[in-house]
Formats: sequence, structure tokens, C-alpha cells
Amino acid sequence: MSNGASCGYNGRWAFVNLTTGRVEIRNSDPNVERAFLGGRGLGAYFLAERVREHGGPITDPLGPENRIVLGCAALLDTRIHTASRGSASFFSPFTRSTAPLADALPPVQGLVTHSSIGGTFATRLKSSGIDQIVIDGRADRPVRIEVVDGQVRILPAEPELFEERHGSRFPLRSAAMSAALAARLPGQKAASAYVGPAGWAKVPWACLTNDSDRNFGRGGGGAVFGSKNLVAVSVAGSATTSYHDRQLFDQAMKALDDAMSQKLADKGATASFRPTTGTTWWLDRAFNGGYLGKEGGYLPWHNYDEGHFDPEAFKDVSTGSLLEIAARYKVCTGCRGVLCSRLVKGEDGELYPRPEFETAALLINCCVTDRSALVRLNHLCNEVGLDTMTTAAVVAAAMDLDQKGVLEELGESLPFGDAEAFARAIESIGYRHGLLGELLGRPTDEIAHEILRRLGESRKDDVLWCLTTAYGGLGYAGIEPKAFPAMHTCYATSNRGRGDHTYAWTVQAEEAGLSGAGEIAAAVANGQWGKAVVDSMGLCDFFPQSTTSDTFLDLVFGLTGLRYTPEEQETCGRRIVTLERLLNNIQGRTRAYDDYVPPKLKVPLSCGPMAGRKVDPEYHRAILDAFYAEQGWDQGGLVSDAALEKLGLTRP
Repeated sequence: MSNGASCGYNGRWAFVNLTTGRVEIRNSDPNVERAFLGGRGLGAYFLAERVREHGGPITDPLGPENRIVLGCAALLDTRIHTASRGSASFFSPFTRSTAPLADALPPVQGLVTHSSIGGTFATRLKSSGIDQIVIDGRADRPVRIEVVDGQVRILPAEPELFEERHGSRFPLRSAAMSAALAARLPGQKAASAYVGPAGWAKVPWACLTNDSDRNFGRGGGGAVFGSKNLVAVSVAGSATTSYHDRQLFDQAMKALDDAMSQKLADKGATASFRPTTGTTWWLDRAFNGGYLGKEGGYLPWHNYDEGHFDPEAFKDVSTGSLLEIAARYKVCTGCRGVLCSRLVKGEDGELYPRPEFETAALLINCCVTDRSALVRLNHLCNEVGLDTMTTAAVVAAAMDLDQKGVLEELGESLPFGDAEAFARAIESIGYRHGLLGELLGRPTDEIAHEILRRLGESRKDDVLWCLTTAYGGLGYAGIEPKAFPAMHTCYATSNRGRGDHTYAWTVQAEEAGLSGAGEIAAAVANGQWGKAVVDSMGLCDFFPQSTTSDTFLDLVFGLTGLRYTPEEQETCGRRIVTLERLLNNIQGRTRAYDDYVPPKLKVPLSCGPMAGRKVDPEYHRAILDAFYAEQGWDQGGLVSDAALEKLGLTRP
């Protein structure tokens, strides 16, 4: 503990201005830490401060006025299960639509994004003696940042961190970059968050990567780094965690360990098979109702046209098929018991990351049903620094456009199910190389306008049909949005953009009977508040216990000396969600954004157990009415002064 901060925190925030080259280390504010918890919450707080300084919206997320915050939380570097997640917060260059293609929609300038990462980076950041790194401006040459034992330096990016490809200079691909950065801090437990070729090319959904294949994934953090001429942030140090009451913490940890053991032994709990299957168990559940599911029929297919397809085609990309090639574990530093991440053996005999459920599902949505192709495409995205989910969403749209003859008119081809063409597209997009890379490597509405500029307005309906990420969407995830009204509401209302699945998740509840606009709205809102707490405290989604349990509250108090009641913790979650929503209002997000439904989602599924289901816009609007009331916002989707006052917030 230092500088008056609560135990568990380092109590130091680093502010780096790349334009001026100035670095300032400030003592943290314990009141802000208590109110916003850490990670995601503090990221929102710092973005609000940036908007206040800027005097209005961040209209160009790839301009020097955008801020990116890398942060951790007090719970990291302790024995708490899964406490090793780091946060990157910024305004996204992908969830941006300055000229919406759909009629009569207000512009959106880029939504506030919190991106989470596993692996080693966040724990090493905490060991560096700094809790939050707040980065502003733009360097006039390529630079990198080193944070070692509380000291922060801006350094020139060495020439050997770059290579020539496609006639231009790009950062090394992921595995080579990881090794090159590790060599610059020899003998230390170091980690780096670094940009790949795609981020340097400013592809608006480019990742930041750590450990070769762990990513700050969605939203475009890599592009923000690239726009700032920032290659990497490397962290190392020997800071240790302080405890307010170590005896109480250890007692609560024993209770948590016991709870984890019971869950692992309970064959009726997903925790029991997750160490074997990882997240890929959802493939069988979504397709055929396996792994404690019902009927299935909601694994997306053919760019969300369907939720079911030929069972014979599914066999090679099923949960069991991926288990056949499973190899050793490669888990996050804070993981004990969950063990969801493993490598798999490729056809060449090398080991590669196993695709997560969402990645596998969205590659299948492109009609790719070859197991080796899933592994390869996932790896290629990692290597060039592209978010796998958004890449698959964009490519699915391009395949749809190909089927309608649009790409042929442009002189390109990208058929559904063609894994080789998909691999070539990853290379093209990652380097913004060639016609396809230049066309697709931009925000969705800009893709649409460029197609119509080349082919004419007669193609507008086809373009809107295919581009499910239109109007600033992040890209739908691996659950078919037509299948579940509550899950569609989770997608529609997520603060980091339409289509995001991480801020609330209702599939199990809907399979168990959740229905009705009021009940759905309450479930989604509660999920969002709870997830804000989990993200801000640096926990994985698979943390084995409720964060409002006595055990968890004792852990937090034993570590930090901060005693929260369940109600106070919920208030923290509400505060974070509401501040993010307020920032999105400033960026142009209104009810119109949440209410927008891509045209193809209004057409019923035609086959499988979910046949006949679709998104009903009228029912969706009724859910939104109830959702805004639950959140305490007005019916236009705007945060009111009363809601701000209740949560102790002010307008930037």
C-alpha cells in the first residue's frame, strides 16, 4: 500500500502524453477507486475526464484526441481464482457511422469500448507498481513505452521490431514481436501489449496482443495504438500485493477453494466439463442441445440466415472433434481450476491456440466446416493482429455480397465456405493490401458507401441485407440473434456496440423460460451491472461464485479494507454502466441505435428446432421501454440528470 491508497492497489497512475513526450506519475484517488473499482470502471472514469478536457465528443477515434487506458485491479496477483484480467478502454474506431446508410439515423462517432485480456499482461502491470496507464496524443515517430518498477519511459521503437511486407514497413507478426519485445527486458517477468500489422494499417477492429495469442480483442485498440505511432507497452517489476487483513482473506480463500471444488465435482454444472472442453462446449449446445442444453438450433449459419444446417457438416467442427486434437493447457496467470484454454495440434504437427466458442461459431457462420481451417484462420488473425470475431463478421458479409454478385462486379471473389479465400482475405485486410483489403478494412458504413460509390445506389438493398454490422455495430456473436429475444436485447444494448455478447448473457435463462418484456429487461440490466463489476475487478467471466456472496465480499475487504454491501456493489455496477452510456450519448448514441435491426434478422429461421423465430421489432421496442426504465434512463435512451445525481456522477 502506498500514497494513501487502499490495500491491494499500488496507488499510482501514469499519464503519458505522446505528443509532448511528458510522463506524469500521480497518486491515485481512493474515493475514485472505491466508486469505480478498477479496470473497466476506472477506464470509463478516465475517458470521461478526457471528454471533459476536450469539451465535446471524440469525433475521430483515430485522431490524437482519443485516449487509451491500460489498467488492472486490486484483486490481481492474489490467489483469487481467475483474477488476472486486464482492461483497455478507448473510443472505438469500428463502432462509428458518420453517414448511416439506413435512412433517418443520427450519426455515431465511435462508442466507448472496454476490451479485456487474459494471459500475463495485467498481472505483470500490477507488479510494475502502476495500476493504470493513461495514454494521450500522438508521437511524431514510432515509439514504445516501458514501465518497470514504477518508472515509465517513452523509447524509440527499434528498427528490428519492423519488417517489409507488401511494399511497406509494418510491425512484426505476433509470435516474432512477442519474442523481440521479451528480449528487451531479459531476466524479468515482463509482458507486453503490442500492435500487429493490422493495427499499424489502422484496420478499425485490429487487436492489441500479449503472449502471442492473447488479445485486447474487440473495438480496435490496435488501430488506436497505430494511430498514435505506439508499437507496444511493456511492463515488469517486483511490486508485491499488500493486504488489509491477511487472516480474513485466507479464511475467505479457503471457502472459495471449497466452492470451486464442489462445482468441479458437480456433473450438473458447466464448471465440471469446462477444464476439458473450454468454451467450445457451446458448439454442441447451440447446434443440438448438448451439454445441459435444450434443443439447440441457434448456431449461426450463412451470415445469420439460419441457426441450423446439415448435421453431417457439423461433425468436423463439433466440440468432440476439437477435443480430438486437444494438447496441453495454456491458461491465464490467475487461473486455478477453470483451465478453459488449451492448445491444439495442427495438421503440420505444430501447436496452435484452440479457437474459443465465439470465434469457432462465427467462422462456421461463414460456412467453414473444416476443423483444421478453424484452427488455421484463428491463428492467422492472431498473427496479423485482427480480432477473430469481427473479422469473421466482416468476411461473412463479404461472402454474402459475393453470393449476390456484388464482389464479382468489383472484380473480387470470396465464396461462402472457401477457407483458402478466407485466409487470403485475412492477409489482405491485415495489411490493407489490394482491392479487397482496402475495401473491407474500414468501418462498415464506409464499406457500404464505397461499394455504392463504385456500383451505384441500385445495390443499396443488397448491401444493407448483407452488412449486419451496419450503423456502427460491433458484430453479432456466436448465438443466432433471431433465436432469443432477451439475447437480442443483450446484443442491442451493450455499451460497447450492437452485437456484443459479453455485457449480459441470457441463453440459459431463456431456455429455462425467461420471457416477457419486463422480465427480459430486468435480466439484461442486472446482467450488465454485474458484468461491470466483474470486468472492473479483473475477474474472468468464469469466476466460480457470485460477487455479492459473503465469501467474495470478505475477500475484497480482507485484501483492500473496503467493505461493500451487495447493494453498494450493485451501485458501483450501475455507476459504471451509466457513465459509459452517458459517454455514448455524447458520441451520438440514442434509442435509434439500440432500436436498429438489420433487415435479414426480421426474416424467420427456416429450419431446425428454432424454425420460425425472428427479431420482432415491435416486441423489441417494448423490451427497450422496460429496459430504459430499469436503468433509470429516459425513453429516448438518454441518461437523465436524476440518474446521474443518484449515482454521484456529473456530465463531462
